[in-house]
Amino acid sequence: MRAMPPITLPPWDLALRGAVAAVLLQHLLTLLLPGPHRQARWVLAGFVASVIAYLACQQPVLLLHLPRPLAWLLLLACVGSAAWMWAATRALFDDHFRFGAPVAGVLAAVVALGMAANLPHFPAGDGPFLVHPPGTWVAWLGQAHALAMLGCTAAALWEAARGWRDDLVASRRALRRWVVLGIIGYSGLALVVEMALRGQAVGPLLPALHVAVIGAIALWLSLLVARHSLAEVLGDGGSQRPAAAIAQVEPAPGSPLPVAAPPPAPAPALPARSAQALARLQAWLDDGQALRSEGLTLADLAGQLGLGEAALRTLVNQQLGFRNFNDFLHHHRLNAAMGRLAGSDLPVLTVALACGYGSIGPFNRAFKQRLGMTPTEYRAAARMGRTGQGGGPNPESA
Repeated sequence: MRAMPPITLPPWDLALRGAVAAVLLQHLLTLLLPGPHRQARWVLAGFVASVIAYLACQQPVLLLHLPRPLAWLLLLACVGSAAWMWAATRALFDDHFRFGAPVAGVLAAVVALGMAANLPHFPAGDGPFLVHPPGTWVAWLGQAHALAMLGCTAAALWEAARGWRDDLVASRRALRRWVVLGIIGYSGLALVVEMALRGQAVGPLLPALHVAVIGAIALWLSLLVARHSLAEVLGDGGSQRPAAAIAQVEPAPGSPLPVAAPPPAPAPALPARSAQALARLQAWLDDGQALRSEGLTLADLAGQLGLGEAALRTLVNQQLGFRNFNDFLHHHRLNAAMGRLAGSDLPVLTVALACGYGSIGPFNRAFKQRLGMTPTEYRAAARMGRTGQGGGPNPESA
C-alpha cells in the first residue's frame, strides 16, 4: 500500500489560510443571523462557505489528512464555488431575487458535475490521489466541470455589470465596480494557480498569493460592512412606497388594488433646485409620459428633464424610495394597467401596449413578479372582489 503524501506546506502558509478562514467565518456567521432578505443572505453565505472550503481544496494534500466525510463535505462546497458566486451576485444586485428552481438547478448541476469529476481521484485507503490519463471519462468530466465554472464566472460578471446604469443606490453602484474587479482578480488568479498546480511542481508562493488576495477581499468586505451596512446594499426588506410628492395614476372608480403598506415618513424639505426637478418629474408623470415612452432609459429621462443622471438617480432613490430605475417605470405603468384591467374589457395586449410595454411577454413578467398574479388573474380577482383597496405595486417588494 502506498504511503500517504506528507503535508509540506510551510507553517506560515497554514497560518495564512487559518487567518483568512477566520475572517470569512465571521462573514458567514453575520450572514446567517436573522435579517431582511433572508434568501439573499443564505445565498451569500453559501458563497462564503464555498470560498472557505476552497482554502483547503486548493492544496488537495490537506484533504487526504482529514477524515474522509469531512474531506468530501469540503469538496462538495468547493466544486460549486463559481455557481455560488453567480448566485451571490444576483442576490446582491437584484431587488426581486428569489432562490427558486432556476438558481437551485444551476447550483445542483455544477456541484454534481464537480463531485463526479473529483471523487474518482480519492484513493480507497491511504496514499496519494489517483491519476486518470487524458481521454478517460473522468478527464472529460473534469474538463466539462472547468467549462461550467468558467461559464458561471462569466455570468457573474454579467450580473454585476448589466444593471449598473439603472441602479439608483449609490453604494450599490460603487459595489458593482468593485465586484467586477474582484471577480476578475479572484477568478483570473485562480485559473493561473489551478493551471500551475495541474501536474506541475510549484513552490508555495503562488498558491499563497491567491489566498492572500482572498484575505484582502474579505478584509475589504469587513470595512465595507462597517461603513455601509449590508441592508443598504440589499435593502431593508421593508415595504416602502414612493413618497406622496409624486401623484399616483388613479384607476377607474371602484377598481380594486392589492393591499399596500403605509407610506414612509415624509421626506425632508428639498432645496429649491431639487424641488423644481421633482415638480418637473411630477408633470412628466401627470402627462402620462411614463406610459408612452417605450424603451425609455434613465439617460433619456434625465435629458428630457434637464438633469444630470446622478441628480436624477438621487432624486428617484432618496425622495421616491425606488432602488432601480426599471422598478420606478414599472410601478407607474402597472398602476395604470391595474386600473384599465379592472375597469374595462380591453384585451390584455391592448392594455400592455397602452401602458408602455412593447409586447405581452414583458408585461406579463413584470405584473407577475410584482403582484404575484398574471394580468388575467388580477382582472378575474378584481371582478370577484377578492383584492383589497390600497395603493399600487410595491417598488421594494423583494
